[in-house]
Formats: sequence, C-alpha cells, structure tokens
Amino acid sequence: MGRKRAVKMMATKEKEEKPPKPKKPAKRKKVTVKLLERKHAGKTTEAYQLMDELIQQYHAHLSDAKIAIAWRFGWNPDADGWLQLGKVKKGSDLDRAMHKFDFVIQLNFEAWNNGGLKPAEKVILMDHQFCHCQVTNDSDGKPKMDDAGRIVYRIRKHVIEEFPEIVERHGLHTHGLSELAQAGIKANKQQAEVQDNDSERPLLGQMGDGGGVDDPSNGNEATTIGLPRRRVKTTKKKTAKAAK
Repeated sequence: MGRKRAVKMMATKEKEEKPPKPKKPAKRKKVTVKLLERKHAGKTTEAYQLMDELIQQYHAHLSDAKIAIAWRFGWNPDADGWLQLGKVKKGSDLDRAMHKFDFVIQLNFEAWNNGGLKPAEKVILMDHQFCHCQVTNDSDGKPKMDDAGRIVYRIRKHVIEEFPEIVERHGLHTHGLSELAQAGIKANKQQAEVQDNDSERPLLGQMGDGGGVDDPSNGNEATTIGLPRRRVKTTKKKTAKAAK
C-alpha cells in the first residue's frame, strides 16, 4: 500500500509540474453580409453605377425606391453544382423604419470580384435582381401606399422554373416557356437591327453593340450563366455531403 501511494503521489507531482497547454483563441463568428458603400475614394462603386444606369434605362418604377447593395460572403455550390450569384430581400415594415431601405440586393462577393464574371454578366445579374423588385398596385392600377405614405413594394416571382430535359422531351409546354422563347426571338431581332448609343451609360455599353453575352458577334463566347445562379464544378466529397 505504501509503495502504490508513493507512485501515485509522484505521478500527481509530475502532472502538477507540467506547464499548462496554451488555450486556443476563441473562434469568432464569421460575418456573411456587409453593406457596400455607394462611394469609394470619391467615385461611385461599380455595382451602384450599374444600378443607377439600369433603373434609368429599364426600371423607372424603382426611381423612388431606396435600394441598398450588400456583399454576401461564403455562398457555396449546392449538391447540383449551382452557385448563388445574387439575391434580393424586400424590406419589412421594421426594416424600413430602422434603415429606410425598401430592398437590399445581395451580391456574391467572391463571384463578383474573383469569379471571373464578365461585365455583361454583371449587367444581367443586376438586371435580374431588379426584375424581382416591383410596385404593388391598388384596384385602380395606381401604386399602393401604406399608412406612413410609403409605396408598397413586392417581390416578383420567376415566370418559369423548369428542367431542360422536360423541354427536350415535351417542348415549350407552358405559357411561360412560350413567352420566354418569343422574348428570345424578339431580342435577337433587336440585336441585329439596333445600334445602341451608350455614351451616357458606360457600364451598360460594355455589353457590346446591342449584343448580349450569348451573341458571338460582340466578341463574347456563349456563357453558361444561369442567373441568379451559376453552374460550377464541385468535388465528389462536397457533393456527397450536401446530398445527405
């Protein structure tokens, strides 16, 4: 008994003499959203410049809307390899009371700055988000107002959501698909006939002489962009994990 007790006491003493292990620094919660400033170094930032040009050209109904742009960090591709490029959030009554914004456009920071988005693709991405932002009309067809005298806005849904193999097997089986096809035909005709003067809209002018990103005539290769998402390669490990 005495020997065992002595061994135990020695082990306890050695343990007490060992220096304590340094504590690991506590992990901080990652910030995933950050508001983008309208101006940097005295110049309007690219995203806000695009917003101003697009609203003036195509979205006059948003001329009185207060719209913020925010960077979104850390969006990862889903199990099918689709990466979110942008998202729009309509301000609630509480949001509008606190910071006055009617909408917040979230842009994928990595894709916008490091993901190789061409100027034309950035235009499409922003234009797509503004198509979601709509005014709610009353029974007389006029903009609806709330008790605070503010315009009531809403989020417009996509016209279609379909799989390519369904179109391959069954054709343009819905009104939305037919409408989209007709819009594509109309756009191709306009691209062939119209020469735009974009001197007052420098960023929109980077899309070329009326050609979109799928028009080889403007020097751009056909893009595989699927707004507001893009198909990217994913590893088997990530795909299998996401599919669980």
